Amino acid sequence: MNLRGREGFLKLLKAVMVLLVAAILGAQYYLVKEGDNTGYAKEGKQIITVEPGMTTENIAVLLHEQKLVRDPVNFRWEARMKGLAHKLQAGIYVLEGGWSNSEIVNTMAKGNVKRLQFTIPEGYNVVKTAKKLETFKLGSAAKFMEAAKNYAPYAYMATEDPNVIFKAEGFLYPATYEIPWGATEEEILAILVRGFNDAMTENGVLKTVEERQLNLRDVVNLAAMVELEAVYPEEQPRIAGVFEKRLAINMPIQSDTTIQYILGAQKELITFKDTEIQSPYNTYQNNGLPPGPIASPSLRAIQAVLAPEEHDYLYFVAEPNGHHRFTSTYSQHLQAIEDIDNGR
Repeated sequence: MNLRGREGFLKLLKAVMVLLVAAILGAQYYLVKEGDNTGYAKEGKQIITVEPGMTTENIAVLLHEQKLVRDPVNFRWEARMKGLAHKLQAGIYVLEGGWSNSEIVNTMAKGNVKRLQFTIPEGYNVVKTAKKLETFKLGSAAKFMEAAKNYAPYAYMATEDPNVIFKAEGFLYPATYEIPWGATEEEILAILVRGFNDAMTENGVLKTVEERQLNLRDVVNLAAMVELEAVYPEEQPRIAGVFEKRLAINMPIQSDTTIQYILGAQKELITFKDTEIQSPYNTYQNNGLPPGPIASPSLRAIQAVLAPEEHDYLYFVAEPNGHHRFTSTYSQHLQAIEDIDNGR
């Protein structure tokens, strides 16, 4: 190529580059201008659900229908220009009305999804937790319960007792959790059980149990009954003391809470017939602890079992106000029942 030809080629290349830069700048200006949704978008926060499998086109249409994006085509071009068209993640998003296309694309590409809060109350069991999960549309109760049957990722959860209904029972720590949208039942179960392990580690329970050479599963087992028996937290150490004294002399624990676990429902008054139900969980018919925990106890109940009140009580009966009367002998126990029935 001669000098004149080379100069002509360079001029042409320069012209093409100028046009290309101009085109890119023009496109960017257009995207910024048309991607401004101020004045069009509905004001305030809006919750948008991007379902798994939705394309960028589907998302753009959804955003347009929800009055968040002025032009769905422009939104798609914004995602393409950023190289994020195939990286918009499924989930529940909280978007602010008036955000630009660029801001929305960046948010969805990062997967800044709304996390759903889920609370397990103290004393909840696997079945109650599963039903609440389903009510909150976080998963299937049946799938959650199935996963809980044999889930025991920590050594202290292990048991070979065939009568145990759920190995994870007692280890779904009562607390408020942030559950990622779209988490499976198994993933949610793992979050709740990890919450228990974290709480036991942070509060020194694991260390205490190890130093005393105790079985944490047995501690949780006893604490679950203490949790459900005590309406008032200050009575937990005293109730724990009653149960531990009974265990020490091989006397049945006789906790109504285990009967309610067998029945699968909260029953205000346990009858004599109820106490005759044949089940390994029936602490009226069987000495010692039930096969496994019947609920998830609070840290406070677990600590009550680790530091029970020292006394001579072997019996207690509930008063109408939720407090209990504690007695040392069976005759005293019968008298306490009579006094309460007569309003004394």
